[in-house]
Amino acid sequence: MSNPWNIKKEDFPQGGALRDKIKFVLGYAILSPSTHNSQPWLFKVGDDSCMIYYDKSLKIPEADPLGRDLYISMGCMVENLVIAAGYFGILKNIGVRIQGSSLYYKDDPCIVEVYFQDSGQRNMGLEYLVDIIPERVNARGLFESKPLPENIKAEMMSLKKDSPVRTDFITDKEKISKLAGLTAEGLKLAYKNPSFRKEMSGWMRNSLSLSKTGLPGYSLRMPFVLSFIIPTLVRFFDLSPLLAKLNYKSMSSAPFICLFSSEESNPSIWFETGWLAQRFMLHLNSKGVRTSIFVASIDGA
Repeated sequence: MSNPWNIKKEDFPQGGALRDKIKFVLGYAILSPSTHNSQPWLFKVGDDSCMIYYDKSLKIPEADPLGRDLYISMGCMVENLVIAAGYFGILKNIGVRIQGSSLYYKDDPCIVEVYFQDSGQRNMGLEYLVDIIPERVNARGLFESKPLPENIKAEMMSLKKDSPVRTDFITDKEKISKLAGLTAEGLKLAYKNPSFRKEMSGWMRNSLSLSKTGLPGYSLRMPFVLSFIIPTLVRFFDLSPLLAKLNYKSMSSAPFICLFSSEESNPSIWFETGWLAQRFMLHLNSKGVRTSIFVASIDGA
């Protein structure tokens, strides 16, 4: 498939080998969001399972020194995989191998092993999420000032199930403005660091780039010509005032913010956060609500 976003559920190899079915649902998994679109995952597909590793070569030491965003990205990806495998009736169970679990092995980059079956029943309740996975994008720019309907909020909380991650919906404009201010401050702190700028510029792509990783100019709503020079500008000049202002305007325009938090901070919680965040974003997208991810408020706190 030349364009992974063109995946169609009708192409599922219903009569094929289980190994082929696993490879097909991984096509949905890789469409999840990741830091800088780094896609830090590797898959080892067996006859009835798939071991999922993080790619050590794709660590982002300046933007993500603790690996928090990496585990959040991995959680988002596993949620996509679970949704797709559940819908097509091939999901059996999941073995999480993150620190603190019974399957954890120190220094082993494998964080999850997913087991599959060949003759399960399709979960039709997941079809709407399978349909929206290829449509989800990280929205840029200003948001429409429309409140979140209470019924959608209730639906989202029902999706939370037994997640240890706390979820708060912020609708007060003053609080949203303060969170937007923290985001702007976090970006300023980051972009004042030459090492961060060098790293960030390395992930920026022009709008004609065929690279499967990184941030093409059009995804950042950047003018076509500017996309060819912005990596150089970011690398050698401190653009933090402009970037902070743009992010503040975007975040402060949102009618609500979904805030994820926890009393603990470890790989397991980060993974759960990504899992839950992707579940929420897909559900909101299916309702026509655009979503975006903001982490700089935490980085700058």
